[in-house]
Amino acid sequence: MRTATIIATLTIAAIACSRTKPGTTPAPAGTTVAAATPAPGGPEGPAQPGTPPRRRPPPNPMQQDTVRRAMVDSILASIAGRENQPAGSVFRNVKLLKNLTAAEFLRTMDTQYGRGLGWTCSNCHVAGKWDDDTKKNKRIARQMQAMQDYINGTQLASVKELDAEYDKATCVMCHRGANEPRGVMDQPTVAPPRPGN
Repeated sequence: MRTATIIATLTIAAIACSRTKPGTTPAPAGTTVAAATPAPGGPEGPAQPGTPPRRRPPPNPMQQDTVRRAMVDSILASIAGRENQPAGSVFRNVKLLKNLTAAEFLRTMDTQYGRGLGWTCSNCHVAGKWDDDTKKNKRIARQMQAMQDYINGTQLASVKELDAEYDKATCVMCHRGANEPRGVMDQPTVAPPRPGN
């Protein structure tokens, strides 16, 4: 019963954080918040004619991290004594990373997937039904993990000219804390120093 209450509370907090603007604090549990009427063109105000609507600002990463870590700690507590067993034998429906220990598996979910994409657990999972595959983000994450394994195990391993140890490809390498990886770099805003200066 206590685990169900914790999961329900964390799920509500995750939903609140995903809808909270950066720099604001979600309402305490049990309070009612009046829904705001969205402005024409989206939550940021009216769209100018001929311009695409602006995207909602990203969630606050500190809030996301707090919610995610609380969930991971709760799950670790629920598997106490089995955290060093293979994840595939502790959790149901683990298709990849099943040979990691259960604790390593949860840390990977937290740091690589969660923090790497700036998400909480509920972006991919149905909270409390971790083995459920109905969310498309969970299915996409498995495909991305397979791509990452191929890059690390086949592509990078075949580059014989690498003369130094290198970091393995991870979610963070492309996503950098955002749902959608960026395909371009920011243009430098400061001119490079001139020779002789």
